[in-house]
Amino acid sequence: MTFLTRASLANRAIVCLITLAVAAFGLIAMSSLRQELMPSITQPGAYISVDSTGLSPDQMVDLATEPVEDALNGVSGLTSITSTTTTGSAQVAVTWPFELDADETLRAIKAAVDGVKSALPKDAGVAVQSGSAADIPAMVLSAGSSSDAKVFAESLEQNVLPKVRAVPGVRAATLQGQESQRIEISLRTADVDRLKVDPAAVLSTLQANAEVVSAGQIGSDQGEVAVNVGPGIESVDAIGALPVQIEDGVVLIKDFADVTLKSEPAGSISRVNGKAALTIQVMAAIGANAVDISHGVTAILDESAASLDAEFVPVFDQAPFIEQSIEDLSTEGGLGLLFAVIIIFAFLRSWRSTVIAAVSIPLSLLITMIALLWTDNTLNIFTLAALTIAIGRVVDDSIVVIENINRHAERRVPTVEDIVASVKQVAGAIIASTATTIAVFLPIAFVSGVTGQLFRPFSITVTIALAASLVVALTVVPVLAYLFQSPGARRRAAAQAALAGETSASSDDRHSDAREFARAEMAAPEDRLQRGSMSFLGATHRRPVITLSASVVVLLATFVLATQIPTDFLGESGQQSITVEQKPQASGSVEERLAAAEPVERALKKVEGVESVLSTIPGAAVRAGEKKVNTFEVALEEKAKAAEVQPRIERALAELGEPKTFDVVTASASGADAGIELRVLGNDPKALAGASEALVAVLKKESSVQKVSSDISGEQPVVQVVVDPLKAAALGFDQQQIATAITAALNGTPAGSVVLDGQERDLVVRTADVSGGAEAVAATVLPVTPKQTAAAQKAAMDQLEAEQKQKSEEQRAEAEREVDKQIADTASQRSDLRRQLGGLRAQFGELQASAPVVPEPQSPEQQAAIDAETERQEQIASMASAIEQTEAGIEAADAQLTQLREGQSESAAQQAEADRMAEAQRAAGEVRGTAVRVADVATVTEEMTAPSISRVGGERVATITVTPKDGRLDAASQALDAATAEVELPDGVRYEVGGVAAEQDEAFGQLGLAMLAAIALVLLVMVMTFRNLRQPTILLIAVPFAATGAILGLLLTGTPLGLPALIGLLMLIGIVVTNAIVLLDLVNKLREGGADLDAAVYHGTRLRLRPILMTATATIFALLPMAFGITGGGVFISRPLAIVVIGGLISSTLLTLILVPILYLLLERSRERRMAKRAERRARRENALLENKESGDDDVQIFGGDDDREPAREPEQR
Repeated sequence: MTFLTRASLANRAIVCLITLAVAAFGLIAMSSLRQELMPSITQPGAYISVDSTGLSPDQMVDLATEPVEDALNGVSGLTSITSTTTTGSAQVAVTWPFELDADETLRAIKAAVDGVKSALPKDAGVAVQSGSAADIPAMVLSAGSSSDAKVFAESLEQNVLPKVRAVPGVRAATLQGQESQRIEISLRTADVDRLKVDPAAVLSTLQANAEVVSAGQIGSDQGEVAVNVGPGIESVDAIGALPVQIEDGVVLIKDFADVTLKSEPAGSISRVNGKAALTIQVMAAIGANAVDISHGVTAILDESAASLDAEFVPVFDQAPFIEQSIEDLSTEGGLGLLFAVIIIFAFLRSWRSTVIAAVSIPLSLLITMIALLWTDNTLNIFTLAALTIAIGRVVDDSIVVIENINRHAERRVPTVEDIVASVKQVAGAIIASTATTIAVFLPIAFVSGVTGQLFRPFSITVTIALAASLVVALTVVPVLAYLFQSPGARRRAAAQAALAGETSASSDDRHSDAREFARAEMAAPEDRLQRGSMSFLGATHRRPVITLSASVVVLLATFVLATQIPTDFLGESGQQSITVEQKPQASGSVEERLAAAEPVERALKKVEGVESVLSTIPGAAVRAGEKKVNTFEVALEEKAKAAEVQPRIERALAELGEPKTFDVVTASASGADAGIELRVLGNDPKALAGASEALVAVLKKESSVQKVSSDISGEQPVVQVVVDPLKAAALGFDQQQIATAITAALNGTPAGSVVLDGQERDLVVRTADVSGGAEAVAATVLPVTPKQTAAAQKAAMDQLEAEQKQKSEEQRAEAEREVDKQIADTASQRSDLRRQLGGLRAQFGELQASAPVVPEPQSPEQQAAIDAETERQEQIASMASAIEQTEAGIEAADAQLTQLREGQSESAAQQAEADRMAEAQRAAGEVRGTAVRVADVATVTEEMTAPSISRVGGERVATITVTPKDGRLDAASQALDAATAEVELPDGVRYEVGGVAAEQDEAFGQLGLAMLAAIALVLLVMVMTFRNLRQPTILLIAVPFAATGAILGLLLTGTPLGLPALIGLLMLIGIVVTNAIVLLDLVNKLREGGADLDAAVYHGTRLRLRPILMTATATIFALLPMAFGITGGGVFISRPLAIVVIGGLISSTLLTLILVPILYLLLERSRERRMAKRAERRARRENALLENKESGDDDVQIFGGDDDREPAREPEQR
């Protein structure tokens, strides 16, 4: 690799320009990197929600949960399928490995769910969303305004939230706590029954009259004019005045219903510091940047605040903590850089050399920034911790190079060839040491799960920084070493080179002379550091047995003490929140929950260190089965610590009485200190509940447990409606229709919307009083079915036909009676006439018999008088006949007139009857069935049942969550083991541990394998470096001794052993061998130059003392700010890591200077003794052979000579 050094020195100007360009691009990259608290450790997943109104948890499991689970089992790659089922709702959550493509997996999940939709209930609503239903929000803000609350809420919903949802990375943005109103048409049951009102007719009336109907446009003198039909609804009274058709006519809505403007039931009520407030909750998508989201949302809210006359107060925001953590870690890194430079100057005592060595730090880090941007990594506490760790390590190679150049410059002014030769002497060592450290992090790339997600960016950052530092040490440092010489020194060096006739070849020849090199190195004078240290080191080297025995004792004692180190996963992030849960009271009304929350809010606000309290009170619209628990999110003041505030909160709540009604839990924003999950599995609900209760009871007694909770709560009353299928079918109902009707009665049936006072209001029709449990449900009026209507119409038509038949029979009977009467009257008249005729005949006979004799006229006068009398009689008779005829005509006219009048009356009666029958037929066609109640088709009872059903892999599960006290995950795990051993589980019930404990076990196991792989890779690199197995074995034996400092550091500082500490131990594997390689490389070169073993070890240790101490001390001081947590940012990652590395560096430095030389001496002395014995045996064989030849015995053969001579041909140790 010295060709890089030679090329760089030959093109010094180009190297300088490239260095400046890299620095500029590095600064640009640093400002362009996305920021986040830590890489996402949320398991990739999605959840499927299925809502079907009115179904019990058991029914939902059969009809919705199981079909969805079965469909998801066909999606490849899913790691878990869990579900939670409550009344009318099923939530199925799935997860998959980080390595799978999230978009492709989500598409497969949606396809599987779409394929099973036909098997779900008809009214089921299905939604598939990525992420988890329990994700931590990116931001929670309180929104307040002096304007009208309703108008303000609508402005936020319509104008602000759409912009917030459009911010890149925002998955969802919701508004909570708003009070919206709706118009309720509450049916009065008694009036509905009395008037026989069909609720469906009410809905039709509202939907038909709620809005103005556009009928098009018409031309006029003013142009096209819109034609609107109906005035619409402009007031609540107008709704009550709408007509509804019933069987007996038309009634108004107000005649049987109350129309009021009411507030809608809320899912939850939000309050900030005891005052009602609107809450904006922003959820981030998987992999989204919380800082970018915060900045984007804040900009939108700032822009909207003025126009809305609003104030937005952050209740929870990850961005400030992220930015503060990054700033703090950057500060600690800057302090570490300063300390490292001071240490370098203290050792080198030259500002030029210090600047040259120190330049490698920012340059390597800037190169790393470019690589992070190029590989799409973010700037988070892990990558920053890696950069801070690298500050001490990236300077190592440059220190070794510049120290070697300076040491040779003490003898003469270095020329270009001298610098190349100096670099060449250490190039192999620094390349090998850097390669071993990089090899340590290579296995991290293959670690899966949470550990891989967290530390893969860490390992990439360290690897890039180390590789960059190596390149800088081989290129930039030699150039600067040459350029930083004074002009006079450079002229003297050039004159010396010209005078001596030095050339490149002669320089190579001279420096390739191993003996010359060894003599020059060993002749170098001792400085004060060497004189002070070598007396102690020499004493340990001369007493190897005592030194090794003491080392073994320390090692064994350290391993014994290591069992006392507590363990955790990631530790506390520092951004802790305190959550107070108030358990539900006996009553479940919203008013009582609000009343119970008020004293808690006042008590929490008075606690020292509490900045604000966000209260969430479950509202009236909470689903059945969901916990109605008041939750108080306590935001702490900037300098307050959760560990100090929590006891104050507990004391304040205890003063309220009944402290058992409260749970106080601290939680980290990273979610890494979540609780341990104990999953109790079984298919028998009663056995499952019993086992869960027994385990909870035992765990609550453990002092190492902060909180124990189970998702199996006590049974709750459920109104069970068992439909009689025969009765229901007879009336045209099925079970789903009845469930829908009950839901409409309980929650109301949407009937459209109207605009009142400029605001849109929903119309809802509902039963006036639905309280009273099973009795109220049983009394619920069901809508009239088409079958009921058809049956009612058929009954009406049948009744009409019966009436017509009866009327016809009555008319026929009346006609028969009329005919009989006419016949009787006629017969009677005929008899009367016959009697009259006989009397007339008799009278006529008597008249004829007694006719008077008319005397003959005696005179003409008598004749004239007789004739006149006769004529008069004839006239009288004629007139009488005329009168009789006239009277007969009058009688005939009267009879005809009477007949006509009777016909007219009969026709009118027939028409009236026909009209009546037509109206009766029309009314029969409009008849609707009579509404029935639920009790008429079903049995309604009140039963006790589980509020929710949880399943894992198709098996019922009860999840017990154990929150460790003081973050002692190991103690909580031991308590969990003790509890499971104490409680005897019923048959068919088993348990498994999940949550953070399972993640810790998996992570520790994977890192253990990564350490083994790292050791194997380090061994491979060392074998390639030393080209034998002996000396790498020395370093492998020394690795466990290096852990003593790390373990003691954890014990002395009380730091738990978590993932950051394990990564520090992994780094130690590379750090231990780094300095040892530099040391043994020089020892081997001195031996190649002819130095004996003891002298080579002594002078090698002496000459490498300063670079080893300098690199170790620089790294230690660079990490001290992180170890002490001076700024506090990212301390849960950086502090354990720094403590382990510092402790390990101290022990590994002593190991390199004391134990490695001793082991090397013992191994090489043993090897020299074996070689001496082999040489002695070879000499004896050769002497014997010579003697045989001299005696002339040519037939004598020495067997095994080839085998014995083979070791003698082994080349000298390099």
